[in-house]
Amino acid sequence: MFRAKLYLDMETDCILSEVTARWETTFTVNYEEVIDDEHIKFVIDAGGNADEFVRAFEASDQVCTVDRVDETHVKLTKRSCGALPIIRKNHGMMQWWDRVNGTQRIFDIVVYRRADLRNIVTELREFGSVEVLQLLPYQSSETLLSDRQAEVVGLALAEGYYEWPRAADAETLAAELGIAHSTFLEHLRKAEARLLRSAFEGEQRSGTTSDGELRVSPSIGN
Repeated sequence: MFRAKLYLDMETDCILSEVTARWETTFTVNYEEVIDDEHIKFVIDAGGNADEFVRAFEASDQVCTVDRVDETHVKLTKRSCGALPIIRKNHGMMQWWDRVNGTQRIFDIVVYRRADLRNIVTELREFGSVEVLQLLPYQSSETLLSDRQAEVVGLALAEGYYEWPRAADAETLAAELGIAHSTFLEHLRKAEARLLRSAFEGEQRSGTTSDGELRVSPSIGN
């Protein structure tokens, strides 16, 4: 597994780019959820610009719904500009947030394999320029997981559960292990949460200038 930080400078129109450029601000995006191939739902911290952001979102044909969460946070559902579904499709797991600044995006993700990262970078280039700011190897994952969690994740990887399209479904893998479908998914969810948390805490300890830092190169996807 690898922890990757991606920088994307988008060339496509996006309401998020418009509002941050208009009010010369940045914001973080939280609780992102891909609803389908075209729509995403998330919460942003708009700070003191919440009222202006809401009016801009309501006037945009890219936005389906807008709700105020509190004085500074806004929840919206909108048509995706394309980046997040690409990351999800290629088995990338978001670290719960990305930063928006005009046309610029920073995505902090975990991927299982270098091939997944190469695919993400290649497909994101359809929307703009992409740079891998950092790539850190994930180490000692086996010590984080219970024997059953490691067995579930290992089988999922071996049987193509994380391929696109999936080569095996959860029901089939659960039957192979002799456990209920819901039990399989629960083990998988807990394992992914532990791996993501460890990757995040690992970067907090190492900072952004780790010896594992890697810029985009032909081996990553040029």
